[in-house]
Amino acid sequence: MTEPFDLRTVYLVGACTTLLAAATFVALHRMYARALPALHAYALATLCVAMGVGLTVLRSMMPVWAGFVASNALVSIGSILVFEGTRRLFGKSTPQAWLAVLIAATTLLWIWLGSDPAGVRQRVITMALLHAVFSAGAAVVVMRAGEFGQLRYVRALFAVFVAFGSLNLARALHTSFDTQVLRESVFTNNPLQLALVVCLALTPITLALLVQMVLHARISSELHRRATTDDLTGLLSRGHFFDLVREELQRPSNSGRLRYLLMIDLDHFKSINDLHGHSVGDQALQHAARVLQNTLGSQGLLGRYGGEEFCALIVGAGPVGAEYIVERMRQALEAAPLSIGDKQLRLTASIGTVPIAGPDSLERALVQADQCVYRAKTEGRNRVVRFGAVEIAPVV
Repeated sequence: MTEPFDLRTVYLVGACTTLLAAATFVALHRMYARALPALHAYALATLCVAMGVGLTVLRSMMPVWAGFVASNALVSIGSILVFEGTRRLFGKSTPQAWLAVLIAATTLLWIWLGSDPAGVRQRVITMALLHAVFSAGAAVVVMRAGEFGQLRYVRALFAVFVAFGSLNLARALHTSFDTQVLRESVFTNNPLQLALVVCLALTPITLALLVQMVLHARISSELHRRATTDDLTGLLSRGHFFDLVREELQRPSNSGRLRYLLMIDLDHFKSINDLHGHSVGDQALQHAARVLQNTLGSQGLLGRYGGEEFCALIVGAGPVGAEYIVERMRQALEAAPLSIGDKQLRLTASIGTVPIAGPDSLERALVQADQCVYRAKTEGRNRVVRFGAVEIAPVV
């Protein structure tokens, strides 16, 4: 009866798909320059596996050392390099000397195991265990990565390593207790061998696709961060802040209470740059941002408006509560000087605050908040001026 699958053909397909995975990793070099160390390791790993599987397919036409020792060594080295590529993908790396020692030791192990038919059990178990160990190591690296709980592609990568490692562990256990393996070749068609070969054929290209997705997700996340976050202070960028403000103002206010828009302008900031330099000025902005954000907490939104100015929106507070929050922000900044060497740089801010009811009044509220800040500065700085304390047109 004809076998439904010719394992030699499946091995050959696996060698081709692994070569395709190697080409994919090489092609990704220009797209993801920051991940070059990982991509180099993955490309070399898949190339080694493709060559090893190819030698296995041509075993009957190759010298014994090439068909057994070289093929097994290349596939094992590929497994080591996949582990190393995964470490590099998530910001870790193995010292080059240790990696070289590990590869050399693996090669010497296969030379020692040789090609004697009587040693087939040891070779099968060794190969399966090497795959299982390095797959488990890669899975642990992925699981410990900070992105594990954030990106589904990272979790999928973890699942691939677990599946491949588990299948190889099952093969090692099966070989340990089944003497039939001594009379079979790697091309004998049995369910476990078929599953292993199919997995070997699909895993490299699956790995290449998942790594590309992880890198693409990272770039998308970085672009989103740059578009929504101020690089210097880590606060919301001006554009994103006002997008979120408009979204918030579209929602019905709880109990009819207003939100409060704040304009916060650091006092005498130009003198900080003039006396201490722009580097200290940047530190002052970062320090002020941290103090203001920590004080505001979850009670509203805070963004950088530009230069030394910040904007905030207080949400869910009545007039008394909003006044308390604003005054607490002013006092917190005044009470937290910036340490510059052995000197203390005192920071204060002039703050204007305006109640705001809906998105249609946002532009008018910004003008009024700016006028309140101007009034605070003319009155001596380091103070809060509330809407109504100056003669300006009401919000409509």
